[in-house]
Amino acid sequence: MIDKRILITLSFGILVTIVVYFGIQDSQNRPSLSRLPISPDIAILRVVNSFNLSENQIEKSPQYVYVESDGKVYKSNPQLNDVGKNIGITEPTKTGGSHFAWEINDFQRKQKYYVDSVIAEIISSSNYK
Repeated sequence: MIDKRILITLSFGILVTIVVYFGIQDSQNRPSLSRLPISPDIAILRVVNSFNLSENQIEKSPQYVYVESDGKVYKSNPQLNDVGKNIGITEPTKTGGSHFAWEINDFQRKQKYYVDSVIAEIISSSNYK
């Protein structure tokens, strides 16, 4: 009788652990409500207002990217928050952490700005030719 209870209790604990594990794995593939990305328009406005730029000199369709703390930039997808192939490099992030961000090009100044996709903070920038 006691052996059956222990076996049932252990089996139940293992089953719950497996269900929780797969639930956590699945939740990492979906953005939560508090971590939904800002729209590209908000990111553009943040750059325009921060640097007193004209909206005409900013690319209208920014690219969603993942920026590592050392400045490596990877293509990404805002619906999945996945990290794709390496597409470039920028200055290390101001926060010292990695971020999903919007890459905004300033054609006139030949500058790229990276705006955090959740809190709309400018985390990095770089020049390009």
